[in-house]
Amino acid sequence: MVGIFNRAISFAIEEGVDGRLLITGALSDTRLDKPIHVIEVRAEIGLEDGLIHSLSGEMPHIPHEDCRHALEILPRLVGERIVPGFTQLVRDVVGSSLGCSHLAVLVTNLGHVSVQGRGAAVMSRMGGGEAAVRHLRKQAVELDIMGNCYTWREDGPLMREMRGE
Repeated sequence: MVGIFNRAISFAIEEGVDGRLLITGALSDTRLDKPIHVIEVRAEIGLEDGLIHSLSGEMPHIPHEDCRHALEILPRLVGERIVPGFTQLVRDVVGSSLGCSHLAVLVTNLGHVSVQGRGAAVMSRMGGGEAAVRHLRKQAVELDIMGNCYTWREDGPLMREMRGE
């Protein structure tokens, strides 16, 4: 990409052990083709419940050495669940003066992609059949996904299919 400022955010999710997902993510900012921020996070998330079992990070490249202190806030999210309200929790904790706004963006995105990872793991484990669809519907209700976008609208074809209509 060409531009005076570029941001790239990427994630990878793998199935771990004991019903957990292993999520790694990175945020990279460049200004005038020079790196400003490179921030990485790693988390273990419960597949069934979205519980954060571990969350840590590194800052391989930052504009100020003081920035690294923001990583100390991440353990406060261990024991929390990625459910509705998680984005606000991240804003309040990681986005506070004890954290870092860039780290908060990365952790917020981690929450969003964990939902996709949970769905992918269910489909992988259950083979994509009727049981998998029922399980995804249960998770969608718990995560309050229905009605949050055009595809998941209550009267849309996806929701009718999930209801068996």
